[in-house]
Amino acid sequence: MKSSIKTKINVSVIVIFAILFILFYLVIDDEIKDTVTPLNASLTNQLVNARGNQISYWLEQRKIELEMMSHSIISLNMDGIQAREYIKSVFEEKSNIYYDMGIVKFGGYMVGTDSIGRSISREKYYKNILRENARFIISEPIKSENTKENIVVMLYKVGGVNRDIEYIYAEVPIEKILYITSKINVYDGVGQLLVKNRSIDNMEPNNHLKSLEGKNIVFETNIDSARGWTLNYYVSENDMNNVIDKIPSSLIGFGIVLIIIMVILLNIISTSIIKPIEKLQSLMKKVEEGNLAVRLQSKGKDEIAKLAHSFNQMVEKLDKAKYRQKAMRLRIMQEQIKPHFLYNTLDTIKWVAMDDNNEEVVSLIESLNTYFRIGLSNGKNFITLEQELDHIDSYLRIQKARYEDRLIYEISYEDCLVDCWIIRILLQPIVENAIIHGIDKMTEQGKISIYICHDSEKLIMKIMNNNDDIPKEKLELIRKSLKNDIYDDELTGYGLYSVNHRIKMEHGEKYGLDLVCEKGWTIATLTCPIILKGE
Repeated sequence: MKSSIKTKINVSVIVIFAILFILFYLVIDDEIKDTVTPLNASLTNQLVNARGNQISYWLEQRKIELEMMSHSIISLNMDGIQAREYIKSVFEEKSNIYYDMGIVKFGGYMVGTDSIGRSISREKYYKNILRENARFIISEPIKSENTKENIVVMLYKVGGVNRDIEYIYAEVPIEKILYITSKINVYDGVGQLLVKNRSIDNMEPNNHLKSLEGKNIVFETNIDSARGWTLNYYVSENDMNNVIDKIPSSLIGFGIVLIIIMVILLNIISTSIIKPIEKLQSLMKKVEEGNLAVRLQSKGKDEIAKLAHSFNQMVEKLDKAKYRQKAMRLRIMQEQIKPHFLYNTLDTIKWVAMDDNNEEVVSLIESLNTYFRIGLSNGKNFITLEQELDHIDSYLRIQKARYEDRLIYEISYEDCLVDCWIIRILLQPIVENAIIHGIDKMTEQGKISIYICHDSEKLIMKIMNNNDDIPKEKLELIRKSLKNDIYDDELTGYGLYSVNHRIKMEHGEKYGLDLVCEKGWTIATLTCPIILKGE
């Protein structure tokens, strides 16, 4: 049977591939020249633009360096000598980038790192920056008086109250910029950096066009950081078409090689798929029987390996969910036996006893006993609504003894609901949160009202307190966190989160906890399905 499946897969895939490849070749042969040529031109243009942006970025970095030096001279109020020393120290660190650096005094007198001064008042770039009142300028390429190399001069205005220094200047070698243009190497073309249509390396127009034959395609981009500069790249049209002419023959050769490889791979793949699937089927049967320790081992990164990984993750999540459920139940039990709550209750009983109010002492002890007895409930997950109401009543009586007249409460419910089953300890964390974050912060009397009713097949429990000072932005974040079942200790705390999470885990996403503030009340609403005895 396996051999039959393998044969069918091999024959079907090869026939389909051959038909599709022939159709593809017939279509591509007619369309290739109309599509590849613009694509080649577009890619070449993108490459030229990228190199232009790289040159612009490199020049912009030099401008930023000069700008930072200018700010330092102004902020430290340096005079000419101090500024030259400072610039000299920077130049020593960046001598691999600059030929020379220095200052330009008012009137166009330039002093470099060698302390030798000369006038640049007649230089075109100096006249331009004065005429335009610009902060920064880059000159056209000029010959360096010291090295006789092609350079560009950058001026950055210092200004401020310092009347001794007018500009910072820097000489940059042309080779640093031309190196970027040399990285363009497609279709045996040539590139040159132009300043006002003159080549930057020898200042002659269209110098590189002489090295190309036939009709040329020109790609041009502006250098944004240097006004008047452009990067041109020249490619022979014949060279670009040669690439297109080779594509059909390359496609045929590639198709033949691909069919051979496909036959080999199909045999390997069709064999490798069946065994892992049978193994997965066996392990899934074990999971159905309750064994969550199984894992599917699979090497590689193909779909079978991903399927094995997903299966293992699913089993791990089931195992962790089972563990988290147990851990949450333990945490709920621990939440009921909080040391500070027990301490406060015993302290209240002590003071009541000191007042010889024995009946209230007995009542408080009974309330504490009821609180822990129902709260623990022998580890049961569900209790009746009547038991839950006894539990929250005992908790509120204890808190009432502590807060005295600062706290009043009322509990009302529909009698027909007392035999409904609900998840244990849903009300107490919400009431505790209302007391800590609401009643405890009030100077006037605080009130907690619990109202339980039903709507169709939903059990609705509302816990209200008369403190609505939750900021609107925080309230929206809390509601969003509850809706998405996300734990955030700063927003919901563990109490609100645990109640909401347990309801959603047990009954589904359409149930849970919501929080609103309206008409002076903060209202927490719990919705659960109505579960009767035997269901």
